[in-house]
Amino acid sequence: MAKQIIAVLALLFLAHLCKGICDDLQFHYADTVFARFDNQRFWDPDISWENKYATDTEGELIRPLRERFPGSSTIFVATTDAWHLLQAIQYALIRLAIVVLVFPRLPGPRWGYAVGLYGGIWVVQAGGFWLGYYGL
Repeated sequence: MAKQIIAVLALLFLAHLCKGICDDLQFHYADTVFARFDNQRFWDPDISWENKYATDTEGELIRPLRERFPGSSTIFVATTDAWHLLQAIQYALIRLAIVVLVFPRLPGPRWGYAVGLYGGIWVVQAGGFWLGYYGL
């Protein structure tokens, strides 16, 4: 039980490290170490959000906005910029912490149920996001 609790706490620590970096990028970008990285289009949230959307030959966003590639603003958004990648990692770590916490109580075969639980939690999280973002 102690190893399980340590694992859950470590996963939650890493998840919230990602959350802290996301907030730092969003609200203090110029003061972060990331502002010195080469790929500003990936790290700078003032411009990185544009990576999800198609551009014309001069690099300007095409309006109305449309996806750069299928799923770039939904299922594959984590591939477009640091903020979305870190957020995806954060939620993946939280899902994993929940699975680790309940793993000993799962019926056999545990790994199959664990994968199903992880996927089910992802669906619940995604459904809540979609309702809040697109439905309200």
